[in-house]
Amino acid sequence: MASIVPRLAAANLLTMQHAAHVAVAAAANSAAAATANSAAGTAGLALLVVLVVGGILLAAAISAARGLAAALAELARFAAMMMSAVVLTTVVILMVLALVIH
Repeated sequence: MASIVPRLAAANLLTMQHAAHVAVAAAANSAAAATANSAAGTAGLALLVVLVVGGILLAAAISAARGLAAALAELARFAAMMMSAVVLTTVVILMVLALVIH
């Protein structure tokens, strides 16, 4: 312990001379980091806005696709109903003709 204390004191005295330079460099690095963080924050915010708008547009497209699928299902149901009516009418007409001719 007796040999460590004088060496620690000498190291502290030697580093105090350079502490001012380190403080100036640290302040400059801090300002540069703040500018970089601000730019990164702005880019991150822009990315977030793009993702949210993209999500909203995707949700709208999905909703429109569901509506279109429902409309096409109704159209297919109507076409099947009309085809059934046409086939039934044709069968009845052919039966009546067969009875009249026979």
